[in-house]
Amino acid sequence: MRQALAVPLLLAASTQASRLAPRDSDCKDVHVFLARGNNEPYPGRQGKLATAICSGLSSCDYEDIKYYNPLESVYCDSVFEGAKNGIDQITAYNKKCPDAMLVVSGYSQGAHVVGDVLGGGGGTFFQGCIQDSNEGLDFKSRPANKIVAAMVFGDTRHTADQPYNVLTGAGKNGLFPRTSEMLDNLAEYSDVLHSYCVETDPICAQGNVVETHLNYFDVYTDEVAVWVHGQIKAAGGDASRSSSQSETTSKATKTRSKTMAQETLTSTSNADEPRTTSETTTSITTTATSATTDNSSSETTTTTGGSVSESSASETASAASAPTSDNAATSRNSQLGGVLFVIGALIAI
Repeated sequence: MRQALAVPLLLAASTQASRLAPRDSDCKDVHVFLARGNNEPYPGRQGKLATAICSGLSSCDYEDIKYYNPLESVYCDSVFEGAKNGIDQITAYNKKCPDAMLVVSGYSQGAHVVGDVLGGGGGTFFQGCIQDSNEGLDFKSRPANKIVAAMVFGDTRHTADQPYNVLTGAGKNGLFPRTSEMLDNLAEYSDVLHSYCVETDPICAQGNVVETHLNYFDVYTDEVAVWVHGQIKAAGGDASRSSSQSETTSKATKTRSKTMAQETLTSTSNADEPRTTSETTTSITTTATSATTDNSSSETTTTTGGSVSESSASETASAASAPTSDNAATSRNSQLGGVLFVIGALIAI
């Protein structure tokens, strides 16, 4: 079974060289890197965020960090590939466009990837898989010192009480908190890094409301874009949103997030009791929008005041089921893997 699941990953690795071919796009003043969530098509939910960031900027585009991460992929291998490719892609763009300001964003599994790009990675994760170690980018030198904003949303490796944590889950641990060495490295980025986590998110805060993991970009996109524009302006770039608009947007998104969280909690019976993955899934009502996507390739997209196209896969939550473990000692990791499996299926919708 495990060998069968590894086959797509090996096939993807064989085409990695062609996927990571040098970009032909012109240099932009602001370049955004996106690391998508598990089972998402490119660019995934963060396409909305890339559009908001580039809106109002005279020279801005985005690029996907490429890695193979459908539901059947081995989690550790996917994250390691994403971290390696992320470092390579960021380094390559900075070498080509040394004056560009860089923005890096990751969601869910992609948040794990971005954290590894910045702070280093490695460890044991879902179903006992072991991720090889990697060193993060050196904050004091290129290309890291050209990163003006970095964001992670619903991070599997969210760690409580870090200086860059924001939202109600700031004091919560995710499924796999980071080591002290990694946290020391990430602390170097505190002035440019925000880790977004809602306390009911099952991935970054071990909560029990799946919807709060899925709707970060419905609730917080404008607020995050305002912050990124402020970071760009502070670094000497051109960010055009007014302070009054920023203040209004921030208040509106905070109010909306509070309302949505309350509504979700109200509609979830016995929210304080432990619930199985399947029970949590059935409590969520989702609307699937089918679209045709190419999950194996992506090009740099220019979004100067325009929009980034968003894609959705045709899988439905009803197709998701938690994988079982053949070893009682790995039961917790198996359960966590089931949570990610279900959320991965929902993310694709």
